Amino acid sequence: MTAFRGPVPENAFLACPPGFCAAKDTAPSPVFNIPVDRLEVYWNEIVELEPRLTPVETEPHHHGSVYIQHSALFRFPDVITVEFVTLAPDRSSLTIYSRSRYGRSDFGVNRRRVLRWLSRLQRMVGPAG
Repeated sequence: MTAFRGPVPENAFLACPPGFCAAKDTAPSPVFNIPVDRLEVYWNEIVELEPRLTPVETEPHHHGSVYIQHSALFRFPDVITVEFVTLAPDRSSLTIYSRSRYGRSDFGVNRRRVLRWLSRLQRMVGPAG
């Protein structure tokens, strides 16, 4: 996602480690004092609990995954791309790009999703000190 130049559409939300993504209007992702492989394990625990979320692609060599999550009422699909970032041997972060497939606005759904997942991850792992 470093190549994504943006701007981020109204029906999308992008969170990246500070200075990692070229796009403007991104939210900062937390940095964790754990290796990237361990961060992925915590991440998988979080997304396993998400309703209507289906993994559609996993890239183990690139530390990334793509998911589809359908809205509860109308089953509209949102696409979520996650890439885990090694910052140092024991420091990692992630980028999350969540976007709606249809419509110009998502009424903040993608933003709330990404921030909720990042908050859960921080509670599980704890941020870098």
